[in-house]
Amino acid sequence: MKDNNWKQIVQMHGTLRLFCNLAIRKTPKGEALSAQEIDLMYHVALSKEAVTPGMLTSTMGISKTMISRLIDGLTQKGMILKKKSTTDKRSYSIVVTQKGKKEIDNAYQYYMEPIYRLQKEMGKEDLETLFSTIEQANEILHKSTLSTF
Repeated sequence: MKDNNWKQIVQMHGTLRLFCNLAIRKTPKGEALSAQEIDLMYHVALSKEAVTPGMLTSTMGISKTMISRLIDGLTQKGMILKKKSTTDKRSYSIVVTQKGKKEIDNAYQYYMEPIYRLQKEMGKEDLETLFSTIEQANEILHKSTLSTF
């Protein structure tokens, strides 16, 4: 192996994977919506501007195909609506329905509990430092993967 630090890199990768598994909750069995569907609705509900599928591809870091599947599923479940563009008939934005907003409210505490626990145990300042570093890493990794989405 060319990298003399490969063992350390493997260990770091394992630490990152464990953090993700502990901090990002899986969808409970029997739930109607997946964690990715909830995440998509969070992005739409919290945005100050109209959200398009292309924007979601970029902000969520997943493929156009996956975004389309999530949108189709959420539309069928009545959680979101596709709002056609008045200027471009091929384009549309996404709006969360009342039913979707209720689902977001119900899921919020379950999915956010690990972050609240980190804030309580680490303190607000350390948590902000952690997430600032994660955002920096995301930007670096996002640049190298933009062409794959």
